[in-house]
Amino acid sequence: MRFLGRLFGRKEPAERDEDRFARRVLEAVHAAYADIRLAYDRDGFELRHVDPAATGQRTFLANSFAEYCRLETDERDQHIANVVNFIGESRKPAPTGEDALDMLLPVVRSRADLLAVCAMQGGDFAYARASRPFCQTMLVMLAIDTPAAIRLVTDADLDDLGLGFDDALGLAVAHLDERGSHSFGQLGEGTFVTTCGDHYDASRILIPDFFTQLPVKGHPVAIVQARSAVLVTGSEDEEGLAMIAGFALEDFDQNERAVALSPIELVDGQWRPFGILPHHPQALRNLVPHQLAWAYNATQQAVQTMLGEDIYVASALMVDQDGRNATAATWAAGVPTACPLVDALIIAEDGEFEQLTRSLDDVLKVCGPFAEVTAFPHPPRWLLPARMTPEQRADLTNNYPEHAFFAASAG
Repeated sequence: MRFLGRLFGRKEPAERDEDRFARRVLEAVHAAYADIRLAYDRDGFELRHVDPAATGQRTFLANSFAEYCRLETDERDQHIANVVNFIGESRKPAPTGEDALDMLLPVVRSRADLLAVCAMQGGDFAYARASRPFCQTMLVMLAIDTPAAIRLVTDADLDDLGLGFDDALGLAVAHLDERGSHSFGQLGEGTFVTTCGDHYDASRILIPDFFTQLPVKGHPVAIVQARSAVLVTGSEDEEGLAMIAGFALEDFDQNERAVALSPIELVDGQWRPFGILPHHPQALRNLVPHQLAWAYNATQQAVQTMLGEDIYVASALMVDQDGRNATAATWAAGVPTACPLVDALIIAEDGEFEQLTRSLDDVLKVCGPFAEVTAFPHPPRWLLPARMTPEQRADLTNNYPEHAFFAASAG
């Protein structure tokens, strides 16, 4: 086939670092497990389990590869071994009965990221009853903590356990509390980061007493930046809020275990989204557009696949101006647009009409209400028609100003 490709002018695709990583994993799995056969899907960057005992299982490689790239050269062999152990463990029958209950622990995951992964796998969301939204951007879930892997509990697994979600979660949190290792490192006066060392730092957000004992000004405010890093300060500590926001943004987009950027506040024993106000540090206020852009762009391909090519799924664009951030999206001309809930809409040129940039609120006043995209639950999107009417465009052009942030940015 390579000869025919050269003969007829076709070029073999150049091997990428991703392909070399996949080949290493593939060879290591086949060497360790004679009964597991895998095939590499280059386009999906995944390993498909193709031996007779497999049931359509796939292993996605993006997170493992990202972590591999961050490691020093002498640490990479162990990482490959860990991936191989994970694959081997995933093929074993899941623990059942009392064994499974004894291994139960809570986990906190990015809501958008998990929904996108499940959608791209082509199946239904397997955790509808075995998860619960937490402070809007996250999911609280259950896991069976085996020696080589963390196995998320599906709806079917929950039925097998014979418990409702609330009872199972209570048991899982109790197990985590019994484990101990609840520890913090200090970033600055009144500012802390978890140092639990067991990859369950984010889960400890479900143990409020762990946070109320911290010497912070006001209520505890936390950012669940990653599975192994929760940043904490006080609601009345301006310097602390700026510090945790700055730490949260560092490498967030490249962190393969990222969870959320939206800060949450512990009030009367309950976590709730922290209300960010104009007087708060700019670094903290920048977290909102960063969280929006990350969640929308993480789910964009999944939504596009679900809706098909007749609808344009708009990206959430991040714009920076002198250290201030805002979000925008394009309303395409001539095709319905699935639009993220951003600060401003860039309304594309259409025939004799010029491009406009208007706040989403103003577009809603003139052109709304819009239907919601119900096929994908989070983050929310509106379905905009292929075109606004000439009257609506004239109204927006003549009676509503360009969004102030983007006008200043363009200038």
